[in-house]
Amino acid sequence: MTKRPSLFSAKTAAPAQEAEPAATAHAPQAEAPDARPEPVSAPVRYPKASTREGKRVVTAYISPEAFRQLKRIAADEDRQQQDLLLEGINAVFEKRGLSRIA
Repeated sequence: MTKRPSLFSAKTAAPAQEAEPAATAHAPQAEAPDARPEPVSAPVRYPKASTREGKRVVTAYISPEAFRQLKRIAADEDRQQQDLLLEGINAVFEKRGLSRIA
């Protein structure tokens, strides 16, 4: 019985090889003496907007009515929703006696 490859290693078997019949799956296979596993590539890093550098994401779930209201206020004031959310976070900080740093 052969050892199963790690799920975290690079993909070395082609999909066509995995679909072999059971009769040939148990046959011993000779490996090439100089066969080397393919190097694992680094994860793809997408460029970040300069306005997001050094910042973290905060997510909140709100009702559809509150979402529409936020969009309407942003459109009426010709501002982005993010600006309104930062204004609200700063109001929470101010209410608790902290500095408005958001």
